[in-house]
Amino acid sequence: MTRFVFLAVVLLMLLQGLFAFGADYLRVDGGREALAAYGVARPGSPPEILTLGVWLLEALGLTALFLLIQGRGGAWWLDGLLTGWIAWIFRGPLLVLTVEALTRLPRDPWWGIAVRTFFLYSCGGLLLAELARRLDLRR
Repeated sequence: MTRFVFLAVVLLMLLQGLFAFGADYLRVDGGREALAAYGVARPGSPPEILTLGVWLLEALGLTALFLLIQGRGGAWWLDGLLTGWIAWIFRGPLLVLTVEALTRLPRDPWWGIAVRTFFLYSCGGLLLAELARRLDLRR
């Protein structure tokens, strides 16, 4: 179990780094232009230690959620997708609706981030499911 958790966290952080690299490469900035019109856009990227901390927290959360769900989906890949999609509900639509309800900020940049996170969490869940299958992690 310890080996699975360690490998899962490392692999998920690498996956998040690849997604961030891809977003930078494709110049998908998360809607900073829309936020700049309101005067709330960050002028640069957040500090690297903050980014790594967020990635670590997300990786630990996805790993813990996967361990709770494992074996309940009926198939190894379905366990992974359920993990990603359940996590996405809280990172995606609920977060966007909360920001929209509590602020006067536009909804558009947040939905773009939510859609990208849907793909990230789906891939992360499948990665966890494959890792558990390869390590023969017992239920």
